Amino acid sequence: MINNSKTGYPSIDKPWLKYYKKEALEAPLPEMTMYEYVWKANKDNLSKKLFRYFGTSITSGEFIANVEKAAKSFSTMGIKAGDIVTIMSMHTPETIYAVYALNYIGAVTNLVYMTLAEQEVVNTLTETNSKLLLVLDAAGEKIESVRGKIDIPIVVLSVADSMPRYLKVAYRLKNKAIKGDYNWNDFLNKGKAATVPEMNKDHEKLAVIVYTSGSTGEPKGVMLSNDDINKHASQDLNGLYGEVIPKTWLFILPPFLAYGTAHLHVAICSGTEIILQIQMDPEKVAKNIYKYSAEFFLGTPAYIDAVMHPKYRKKDLSFLKFFVGGGGECPEQKELAFNKFLKEHNSKASYSCGYGMTEAASTLCANCNEISKIGSVGIPFMKTTVKVVDLETQAELPYGKEGELHFSSPNNMMGYLHNEEATKEIMYFDKEGNSWLKSGDLGYVDEDGFVFVTGRIKRICFTRAKDGFSYKLFPQRIEELITRDKRIELCGVVTLEDEERINIPVAYISLRNKSASASEKKQLREELFERALLELPEHEQPADIIILDKMPLTMSGKVNYKQLERRI
Repeated sequence: MINNSKTGYPSIDKPWLKYYKKEALEAPLPEMTMYEYVWKANKDNLSKKLFRYFGTSITSGEFIANVEKAAKSFSTMGIKAGDIVTIMSMHTPETIYAVYALNYIGAVTNLVYMTLAEQEVVNTLTETNSKLLLVLDAAGEKIESVRGKIDIPIVVLSVADSMPRYLKVAYRLKNKAIKGDYNWNDFLNKGKAATVPEMNKDHEKLAVIVYTSGSTGEPKGVMLSNDDINKHASQDLNGLYGEVIPKTWLFILPPFLAYGTAHLHVAICSGTEIILQIQMDPEKVAKNIYKYSAEFFLGTPAYIDAVMHPKYRKKDLSFLKFFVGGGGECPEQKELAFNKFLKEHNSKASYSCGYGMTEAASTLCANCNEISKIGSVGIPFMKTTVKVVDLETQAELPYGKEGELHFSSPNNMMGYLHNEEATKEIMYFDKEGNSWLKSGDLGYVDEDGFVFVTGRIKRICFTRAKDGFSYKLFPQRIEELITRDKRIELCGVVTLEDEERINIPVAYISLRNKSASASEKKQLREELFERALLELPEHEQPADIIILDKMPLTMSGKVNYKQLERRI
């Protein structure tokens, strides 16, 4: 219901609802499993091209058939409803088949970062009691080392599995084969003689686990149910972006991000052809936007410069209908310049910034072309409510007042895995039983319902690892590792903007022993680098550790990060 009266409070007035059609607002949310949702969206058009991967086309019918084959193999290997299987991969076709096959039988997919250190892989398998590990060969030789520390089967997926033959041969000549217990074909052969198992339809149950680090910097498993993923998709498909179905979607987001898993689900249900690209290098992404005439692209502001490169100044962009950004702030001048570039190159799209949380299965707010405001992260999804809360009193604030952003959404998580205390810190319920998430971000809502983020209570950004993939970077996690050393007085980690890496972490430290010699300082730095190498994923390795005579502090005695940033 649209509330036409004005109380002055966004969560009551919900002014953003005026942008949605009545039919969309009244549409019921789905009550089915993830696989049921994609099956119903594709079953009547089996010949439609659903995926394109390195030139290989995969139809909806082939997708469904491969999911059923994988479901037979998982079932034959003893995987059943409620069991957890860990996947460390990118969005290759086989990875997608595996995720939906596990959902088909009611099992849970634990999606982890490709850059996890060896011990982190062992830890997540132990903590989740995983029955099986599926890993992409691009994860490297560390997986061979892990084999001796775990007692579960490993299925090695290859980037080349669905490539055309000529590319497959070239890839395998160039890249060393990683040893596991099975490759994908071996795995499928396990269930070849079996019958397709019964489809699990328990939609309220846990479907996937993805990871975030929250304000403490410690990795936490976010438990998302079938309903969480589907209700996010339904709001997306019936909302601002549901008016026009794009013919092609260039998809680069990895599965270990909630944004990747949730939006691939949206894409599969939308009727678009999905061009899967596992290389996240901006130049390659921009090249393929033009090459494939991609009508929809979802990425980060880091891709804007690549699309506007001078070599594309004579290119036509009339095909581009949506260019959506999230995962990082976009300076106003860059956004304006990009919108000007799009218009000059015949695109009716404008840069559309969104906002979300892993704990909410991805998107909570979005701009969309004409329905947008420069500097905002858009309006809430139609079944989502936002309020701004005073940090001290916890009272709701009126329009235009800055406080912490809280969100109530039907796709809010079930909770953190094995961490009830952390769940209670971020999640609470109102008198009506609606769940709310504390975002950890400062912002305000204007009278039209547009949300503006003004600062971060938690310091999170994106970085690009050596493998070319983008990952979340948590400075506090690096700080916690460094300050475990008793010789360290204080530590502050800030990021340096970098054209290739997006952001690079740099650690500043001060020592308890103010008279430490040069050789002692050198030894300490070497030990800290070695410790980081052993305990942190590659993308969180500090690029430098700088020893200061005195750490700059704020008036309240906390590390002054702004002053540290000025030193870079």
